Amino acid sequence: MKNDFFNSKIKIKVTGKNIERFLKRLNSNHIDLLDIKYPKHGVVIILIYKDDYEKVNEIKTIYNVDVVGTKGLIHLKKIIKKNEILLLFLIFGIGLLYFLSNVIFSVEIIHSSSDLRKMLNKELVSYGIKEKSIKKSYKEIQKIKNKILENHKNDIEWLEIEVVGTKYVVRVEERKISNIKNETKNQNIIAKKSAIIKEIIAKKGEVIKFKNEYVEKGETVISGEIKLNDEIKNLTRAEGRVFGEVWYKVNVEYPYTYYEKIKTGKSKKVLVFNFLNHHFEFSFSHFKYKNTTSKTIFSSILPISFTLDLQEELKIISSINTSGEALLQAQKKAREKIKSKLKDKEYIIDQKNLKVEVKESTINIEEFFTVYEDITDYSDIQEIEETE
Repeated sequence: MKNDFFNSKIKIKVTGKNIERFLKRLNSNHIDLLDIKYPKHGVVIILIYKDDYEKVNEIKTIYNVDVVGTKGLIHLKKIIKKNEILLLFLIFGIGLLYFLSNVIFSVEIIHSSSDLRKMLNKELVSYGIKEKSIKKSYKEIQKIKNKILENHKNDIEWLEIEVVGTKYVVRVEERKISNIKNETKNQNIIAKKSAIIKEIIAKKGEVIKFKNEYVEKGETVISGEIKLNDEIKNLTRAEGRVFGEVWYKVNVEYPYTYYEKIKTGKSKKVLVFNFLNHHFEFSFSHFKYKNTTSKTIFSSILPISFTLDLQEELKIISSINTSGEALLQAQKKAREKIKSKLKDKEYIIDQKNLKVEVKESTINIEEFFTVYEDITDYSDIQEIEETE
């Protein structure tokens, strides 16, 4: 017996007297009866191969035979024919989707120098890494990267080209060649702010202030005047760094009911397939909260479209606080304000409450901070010519 899903089969309804005799006749003519059902007396529903249908018609004699259904390949063909237009659009949509998912819509070069970004963008474009271009393979990207590094040995230290969705993300590190300058200008190192000195790192010059000594803004800490018995013997360029204990006051108002959306700084461009009210992103990672700006790149008379979405990640801060919790949050916010201004090797030594004011919907605080900070500054030494 044939047993192939792709063979066309039909369901026939046979009506007449003594159905069993007709079934025996079919069997004796080597017609495969794949399925037999008796919905009522004098009626039988038989599943047969389509190729056997002509034989059935030849031997049906007094019996009525009607086709009531199809299965297998013939059924598949009927479905395809019935939904021909929809299937064509679906195939076109999938093809377009595949094409668009392999198109680059933006190139992001991450570096603070606009000159370096312009130079690198020009190089990338010359190798075909640009907007509205087909994605290159990993092997091609590595070849291009190595060529750019070879051509710009003196400008680029490190380069990485990454494909993220429909975007190239290019990270670059500039090569800085030290230009040794003959700095001959004489100078003192002075205090940039009033502070208690915590550390002095002197490379050149004469230290005239000491650790734990209070210094006013503008006072000299490392002098470029080299003295002997209070007499200036030589002038030099003082070099070094001075760290001191500096003081700040910060005022913060914090509400008991708090809600804020904060941009994290992360963003990406994502190709999105829209069908009715459903949206399918072509992205391996998703932002939980985001701002989205959409640009339509394809639409049709059908309820489908493709958009290129710029997604900016958001961080949601939401809380209902007691006065104690609001106080802690206000103190944390004040600390963050100070920390945002600190540089390498600088840190907060201590934090204290100066004033707390509890209002109906907010709490207001004044915080006092002691900070370990770089207070290095410079002043030129004006040479005085001796006159006879």
